[in-house]
Amino acid sequence: MSRNEKERLRDIKDAIAAIRQHLEQAGETSAAKEDPLLHDALLFQFVVIGEAVKNLTPEARESAPEIPWTDIAGLRDLIAHEYFRIDIHRVIEIVKRDLPPLEQAIDGLLSNLPETSTPKLHSEPDRSESD
Repeated sequence: MSRNEKERLRDIKDAIAAIRQHLEQAGETSAAKEDPLLHDALLFQFVVIGEAVKNLTPEARESAPEIPWTDIAGLRDLIAHEYFRIDIHRVIEIVKRDLPPLEQAIDGLLSNLPETSTPKLHSEPDRSESD
């Protein structure tokens, strides 16, 4: 099943929120930041972000040229294919430095998408016809 642009943007937004939540739950101690489960959680969310970015339309990426889209996709590839090179401290730096502008760009892209009507879950009978 393919995802549309809005769903992919929401995936990125949700992954950013999950990263923040994981770090908040871990706390500020360096011991907490060394937890392998935290590393797994953060890296998974970066894979989600990178995969969604790879599938955004060129127009979406071009409308936010300040975002290093290629680097984001590259981080996903690094995590997936060269996981042994990951330095979690650099990942945490990326969270602090790069996620706020990415989230701002995603919010802008979401707000510029046309509203789509939501389908009805069940159809109501047409009341315009008389019996």
